[in-house]
Amino acid sequence: MTGAPTADDSNTPPAAGSQEAGACRSRRRAQPLSPGGQRPADLLTAFVVSGVAFLIAGGLVAAFNAAGLLDWWGRWLALHLLALGGVSQLVLGAAQFFSTAFLATDPPTRMLVRAELGVWAAGTVLVAFAVPLGEPALSDAGAALIVFGLGIFWYALRGVERRSLQTARWAVRWYYACAAMLTVGALAGMLMARGTAWSHGSLLGAHLALNLAGWLGTAIVGTLHTFFPSLTQSRLVYERLQGPTFFSWTGGVVGLAVGSAFSVDALTAAGWLALAAAATMLCVNLVASWRWNELPPGAPPGSAPGFLTGKALAARLVAAGQTFLIAGLGTALAMQIVEGPGAAPAGAWRAALAVLLMGGWIGMTVTGSLLHLLTVLNRVRRLGAAMPKPKPGRDTAQAVLPALAIAAVAISYVPGLDGLHSPAAVAALIFAAPVVGRILLLAARAAAMRLNAMREARRAVEA
Repeated sequence: MTGAPTADDSNTPPAAGSQEAGACRSRRRAQPLSPGGQRPADLLTAFVVSGVAFLIAGGLVAAFNAAGLLDWWGRWLALHLLALGGVSQLVLGAAQFFSTAFLATDPPTRMLVRAELGVWAAGTVLVAFAVPLGEPALSDAGAALIVFGLGIFWYALRGVERRSLQTARWAVRWYYACAAMLTVGALAGMLMARGTAWSHGSLLGAHLALNLAGWLGTAIVGTLHTFFPSLTQSRLVYERLQGPTFFSWTGGVVGLAVGSAFSVDALTAAGWLALAAAATMLCVNLVASWRWNELPPGAPPGSAPGFLTGKALAARLVAAGQTFLIAGLGTALAMQIVEGPGAAPAGAWRAALAVLLMGGWIGMTVTGSLLHLLTVLNRVRRLGAAMPKPKPGRDTAQAVLPALAIAAVAISYVPGLDGLHSPAAVAALIFAAPVVGRILLLAARAAAMRLNAMREARRAVEA
């Protein structure tokens, strides 16, 4: 696998703009869909539109909470709408889309996708509102729906594998692993919501490790091995590193979760070290992909474009996000040295770590990925439209300035620098606004095109 596919009507499209790509699109359009079938772009659009809707809802709740308009539960509600409802649905859609493309087969049926979306949305709403309403039964029902949704997700991936006539070693392995981790994490969440006594260690620590590093982190790290080379129009340079990265990352998540749950300090420290090792191997591949097309074949030194020339804004945002992964894991390792092996993040450590990993790493990675996928999805419906041309100055500013502001927010939790917090947070919002606005516009267009496609399909059936 040398790069992620684009969201075209074909499963494994050739390079965009080539004659082969045009012929491939023509052949695919000429082929009728199987009963209940859909194109890969339709599958991805459904999950992206639903995920963006939850991201908007979570963002609004977070804004109300920051303004002091909500009670103690505002942060809980915002976090679950953003992470469980928003980012998680993007993971579900991207996993099935990329797996379909790499295995060169048809995506799951419309009925299966609708069931998955409905179950996941219902589970998210129940989990998100259970704690504010003080109803553990709602939390249990929501967690059960999430686990059921993971079962549908697993079944869909297995169906993609069974229909394929070829194998792709890493097409689904990362996604099976992250689904297994969220299943266990959801069960831990159920115990916490019911107030279950747990004297062995920290259920919250295990829950966070499995849900954030295990579910979201494993999916992001796995997808970047193929998605980032596509963004940079290169290839995965060190393919052999993907295996060690997988086992180091998943082993680190398990070590962190078990060590937290049972207060095994050595396991917790080893978990952080393993995650840092996996992140380092991932970044080695990402840097190699970034530099892949700097020098044209046979070009003399100094004749190549600059380091940032030709890189799209989406690639810059994703690349900037990975610096926060390294910074966050470095902060966690520093905490282990200062506070002692196995120390749980608390106080300023916890706040800074949350900003670096959630706001910086996950936030910027998801933003860049959404920008690219939505741009391609809009282009699928208008095949004559060209991808936006990179503008090095503007694109660099739109990636670097939000990153600097997020870093300043994290630094503001250092004792004595608390006065930096509000200005840095405002700057982060201002610098992120142009990209977020662009994403919302693209999402609205994708939703409109999806509705039109559904109407056309309904008319065709009625005719």
